[in-house]
Amino acid sequence: FHQRRVLRSIKCFQYTDSALKCQNKYPNADCEKLFGNAVKVNTDTERPDNCFKNAAGVYNEPMKQLAVSICPLTCGYCCITPAYNCENKRNPRIACSTITPDMCENPTWKPIIVEDCPNVCGFCKEGVQFFFQFIFTYELPTNSDLGTCVDIAKDCAADISICNHIDMQDFVKKNCKRTCGFCNEASAECGNDPKCARWVANGYCTSSFYSDEMKKKYCGKPCKLC
Repeated sequence: FHQRRVLRSIKCFQYTDSALKCQNKYPNADCEKLFGNAVKVNTDTERPDNCFKNAAGVYNEPMKQLAVSICPLTCGYCCITPAYNCENKRNPRIACSTITPDMCENPTWKPIIVEDCPNVCGFCKEGVQFFFQFIFTYELPTNSDLGTCVDIAKDCAADISICNHIDMQDFVKKNCKRTCGFCNEASAECGNDPKCARWVANGYCTSSFYSDEMKKKYCGKPCKLC
């Protein structure tokens, strides 16, 4: 049983969500033909022998690794796939247990989750590669920030403690204004956001995508607009 991520109950062992939160690389029907009936969350059904045994009924590591690589959902091996087999940060900025599927798919949340709770969404292999993608793709402000009080990030209210977390202030003031009560916060007429140096280096001041009003609001001084 040490090879499963399981929850002990009085009567039996049961598969938890973490064992079944990924997808098979092969179609589910094909995986069941190869390995047997899929395991189910909160059941004590034994993992099919084909998931870890050879034809002689003996434990076989190559057979197990094959199941992990192509049909982890069917065999209940999601938690030991490379995408999920890592540790979350010891003191994350957001409670990892509150992260929703929508948050996993939202690019605004992704840098936080990659750094703090990677095994929740299968981001264990993302790391530094995503950090650079984020700088050039997602970190510039969006037009939805301008004159609108909405939550840009999905499910900000899933863990409202982020509103007061000292390391989340830049994030929530930009992406969770409505949930965290920053709707009426006055903005400077000639801005100099701490991230302006990076944005300017990425072409913010000369980009035709952003309006002059928005450039002035966030980086008016570095862009020499005021």
